Amino acid sequence: MSEAVLKKVRDKYFKKAEFNPDFVSGKSVPAGKLCAWALALSSYQTVNKNIIPKKEKAAEMDKMLKEQMAILNKKLEELRIVKENVANLIENSNRLKAQKDELEFRMNRDQARMGRAEKLVVLLADEAVRWKETVEILDVEITELVGNVFLSCACISYFGAFTGVYRKAMTDDWNEKC
Repeated sequence: MSEAVLKKVRDKYFKKAEFNPDFVSGKSVPAGKLCAWALALSSYQTVNKNIIPKKEKAAEMDKMLKEQMAILNKKLEELRIVKENVANLIENSNRLKAQKDELEFRMNRDQARMGRAEKLVVLLADEAVRWKETVEILDVEITELVGNVFLSCACISYFGAFTGVYRKAMTDDWNEKC
């Protein structure tokens, strides 16, 4: 029904004192029920007329809510991914820092070892010179050992009765011959 027809019915019929369910029920019970039904339907239409825009607005708001929730869920998923990436980067950073610390420790330890090794090499080089000189001396002494032992034995055996000058002359002679 159009608004004009409803307004006309409400103004012309529903406002009459006789259009009362109690009054009409006194004349006819079914007519009283019909009167009550018509008034209730009119009230329902009035209330419904106000509710329909609100339902439409609520449906529109629900639609907007769903759209915004979809956007929010998408953003939350992006945030979760970013947080996971940040956590992975932090974990990677911590792992790399631990590796760096380990490598620095090893580098410092190895540099200290290298310094000590260099000192040892320098000291051994000095010792090598001394050892080389000692080896040369020992080589000469080893080759002369038999002769020196022979001369020592000869001196012990023959020097007892001779004078110092004669002893010197004897050893000089033996050295030449050896």
